[in-house]
Amino acid sequence: DFADQSIAKTDRHGNDYFAYGGDFNEAPHDADFCGNGIFFADHSPTPKVIEVSYLYQGLRIRIGTESFTVENRLLFTSTSVYTCVITLAQEGRVLREDAVESDIAALTTGEVRLPFAVPTDAGEYTVDVSFRLREATDWAPAGHEIAREQTVWEVADPTPPALITRGPALRLVRGGHNIGVHGAGFSVLFSTLYSGLVSYRYGDSAEGGRELLASMPKPNFWHAPTSNERGWEGPFEDGQWLLASRYARVPDPLNSTGVHVEDDGSITVSYSYQLPTAPATACDVDYRVDTAGRVEVTQTLHLVEGLPDLPEFGMLMSVDPEFTRLRWYGEGPEESYIDRRGGARLDVYERDVTTALTPYLRPQEAGNRTGVRWAEVTDRRGVGLRLDSAGTVGGMEFSALPWTPFEIENAEHHTELP
Repeated sequence: DFADQSIAKTDRHGNDYFAYGGDFNEAPHDADFCGNGIFFADHSPTPKVIEVSYLYQGLRIRIGTESFTVENRLLFTSTSVYTCVITLAQEGRVLREDAVESDIAALTTGEVRLPFAVPTDAGEYTVDVSFRLREATDWAPAGHEIAREQTVWEVADPTPPALITRGPALRLVRGGHNIGVHGAGFSVLFSTLYSGLVSYRYGDSAEGGRELLASMPKPNFWHAPTSNERGWEGPFEDGQWLLASRYARVPDPLNSTGVHVEDDGSITVSYSYQLPTAPATACDVDYRVDTAGRVEVTQTLHLVEGLPDLPEFGMLMSVDPEFTRLRWYGEGPEESYIDRRGGARLDVYERDVTTALTPYLRPQEAGNRTGVRWAEVTDRRGVGLRLDSAGTVGGMEFSALPWTPFEIENAEHHTELP
C-alpha cells in the first residue's frame, strides 16, 4: 500500500496513537495487517521507502575497479540530462568528489570510466555513483537523486601488525562467588554464581571507574515478532528460542566456569549455557579480556537436528538510559535487514537511541542495522561502549533500542511501551 490504513485515536490516558483492527471493538478484523504502507498513516516515509526507490530506479549501476556500467531502463531519457557525481570515502571521510559526463541512451547499456584509481593505502573505501537532476522539475528540486549505487573496496595491509603489549599485566582475583580481572583503569567482574559478566567498569576514579553495564549480557535468540511472522504463526513454530533467551542456565556454575590465562597476557572466562530446547542444546560464551580493557566475546551455538529456525543469533545487554547517542560505521541511514539492504549505504551515521524503534502500527522487531563494522552507544559526554565486529566479513547486525525485545512484543501499541 502507499500508506498505512489507520485512524488517529486517543487512548484512555490521553495519549494519541494510530489505531488498527480491533481498536474500535469491532469483530472480526485483521489487526494491524491494514498497516502495509511504504508511508505511515500521517504520510511520513517509513524506512521501506529507501528500498523501494532503489529497486524502482530507472538506472541500474554496477561499479568495477576502473569503470562503472549503467543499464538505462528509462524509455526515452538519456543519462546526459543528469549530473553524475562519484564520491570516494574512507570510513565516512570523503576523500574526493568528482562530476563526470555520461550519454547512455534509453534502453541501452554503457560504460563510464571512474575518475580515480583504487587507493594503495590499506583500508576500507566506499565508491558511490549518484545520478541527480540538473534542474528543478515539478516534482523535485535540482540535485534530487534519481539513481544510486555503492561498492566497497578493501585494500589489505601487506605487513601484519606487530604483537605488542598494550598495557600493564592483568591482575586475576578469584573470589568465592566472583572472578575479577583488573587492569590499568578498568575492572571486569564475572559471577560464578549467576553465570555471566556482571560488571564492566572503566576509568580512573576513587569509585573504581564508571559502570558501563546495566545488566548481564546474555545469549539472545529472539526478537519481537513482526506482523508477517505472526501471520504465519512463527512464534508457535520457533517459540522455544524465546525460552532459550530468557531461561538459559549454566549447570553447577561454581565449578564449571572456566578461567584461562593466555600466552599474550589476556584472561579468558568461559561459560556453557544449557538451553531449554527440544531437543536440548547448549551455547558457549567466552570473554577474553586483554590488557587494554577490551573484552572480546565469542559465542558458539551447538546446533542439533530437529531444532526450529533461529529468529536471531546474538547477544543482548542493557546500559543506562543516559546512553542515548548511537554512532555507527555500517549500513544506513535508516534500518536495514539482510533481505532489505539494497538501498542502504555504508557510511558513518548518528542516531538518537530514543527514536530508533521504527513506529510501525504495532511494536515489533525494528531498528536493525546491517553491515556494522563498529558502533558506539554513549551519553552526551561521549562516555559509553564501543562494539566492534572484529574478524567478521561484512560486519555484524546491530540495534540499540529503548526497550528489550520482550517489552516490545508485549505492547500492542507504542503508547503501551514503558
